[in-house]
Amino acid sequence: METRIIQLESIAAMQDQTILNLNEEIYRQQQDISRLSQRLEAVEERLRELQNGEDIAGNERPPHW
Repeated sequence: METRIIQLESIAAMQDQTILNLNEEIYRQQQDISRLSQRLEAVEERLRELQNGEDIAGNERPPHW
């Protein structure tokens, strides 16, 4: 009986460590997702600007026209 309890405690401890590891990985992935979302928003904003004709060098008429 004591051996069985020790085994169960061992399993519980390993599961606790696995859960901690998974939580750390989820946290890192969420940070990556947040960072990538911000970069995507910046790219989308830049694309909207380009589609609206803003900041496009070479397509502007010189002032003397």
